[in-house]
Amino acid sequence: MGFWSLTSIASSNTATASTAIPTCFMSQLKMTAVQGGGAYSAAGNHGVAFIFLNIGNNDCSLKGYPKFRLEPSSFRGRSIQITHGGGGIFASASPRRVVLEPNAAASFGIDYGDAYNQSPIYNGASCMTQTASAWVGVQARPYPIPFTAALRINFCFADFKFSVTPLQRGRIPKRF
Repeated sequence: MGFWSLTSIASSNTATASTAIPTCFMSQLKMTAVQGGGAYSAAGNHGVAFIFLNIGNNDCSLKGYPKFRLEPSSFRGRSIQITHGGGGIFASASPRRVVLEPNAAASFGIDYGDAYNQSPIYNGASCMTQTASAWVGVQARPYPIPFTAALRINFCFADFKFSVTPLQRGRIPKRF
């Protein structure tokens, strides 16, 4: 009976060791933002998909919610608020570890509305974002560097409110 126990333990340890996928290095990833009208818009709700592609030669993993920021992020004393979850375009999901093989993708989405504050004072360059920055949990670096993308959204029309989903496997976050 002891023989079977030893075999069982050895199999379990081998399986655990072979499935340990390291966290991605920043140099393994490339980020792209997809801001597209029709596919990511419905009834005044909009979404932007952010895609991370593993451009490295080895498997790696990501997990959780990205830290996300839009610039500029305030107007007339009001600042953008970013919450975790989903919204009108991308569904809420539980954070899970995502394994990226070489050339595989992971994504997250942001949701926002565009019909909350359409006052003429909000119709101008001061309310338009210029860039989006995302920080994801990558292998330790002395100075974290964000992934950035050009992005034009009227954050005042969105009532300064955005929702971000966790990282998910594939090029498009889960949609409603």
